[in-house]
Amino acid sequence: MKKMLAFLWIAVAPCAFAVTPWDQSSVRAAEKYLRVNPNGTAPDIHQADLFPDGARGFYVENLPPLRSYVPQAGKSAADQMLGQTFCGAPLIVLAKALDSVSALTSGNASILTRTEFEIEDVVRSRSGLQAGQRVSVVRLGGEVKDQGMTLRVADERGEPYLQGKSYFMALTRPGDAAGIDYFLHGDPVPVRAGRIEPGSGRWEKFLTGEKYSNMKQEILRVSRDKQCAD
Repeated sequence: MKKMLAFLWIAVAPCAFAVTPWDQSSVRAAEKYLRVNPNGTAPDIHQADLFPDGARGFYVENLPPLRSYVPQAGKSAADQMLGQTFCGAPLIVLAKALDSVSALTSGNASILTRTEFEIEDVVRSRSGLQAGQRVSVVRLGGEVKDQGMTLRVADERGEPYLQGKSYFMALTRPGDAAGIDYFLHGDPVPVRAGRIEPGSGRWEKFLTGEKYSNMKQEILRVSRDKQCAD
């Protein structure tokens, strides 16, 4: 099956919670930020290869771009990882995944998914968001039904969010994005029972089993580094 990068907002996945539905402006803003089919030459997903279960689509590797960060002499690789992920992020939160809604992009090139999260703790919030409020996070990938077909864009590393689970996230929002939408500034970090449980090898050797409260303090420490200035 080929790996590809990525509007028919009529074709959307059902949701049990009141996730804000996609509209034309939010799809276009997300496409622009995620560079989905920038040249307009990607094939229609309806013609994509078949998954074993009969769905049509392809795999993507959903890695957010890392900000350049060079630690000073004597600083650890963990500090570099923390800096790359969290420096400059306008919103850093611990949040619980609720439900999602997906939509086809323009030209049926790919699929976008908007997931609603309930904020549980705030490390940084330039927009004034607080614990108990909700935030929507957009990613490339997801599944919809259209023209009698199941269409899927799957993340090679597995589902990035599981409903009801909590994640420590650094989020960003470009100026022309829909007012409700944020995008990942770095990999989401799963938190279970107050401890870090990374689902990505990028975190595995640094933080497995670490207390969330300790990681939060490490983020605050690294953010005071002059190289982490916005």
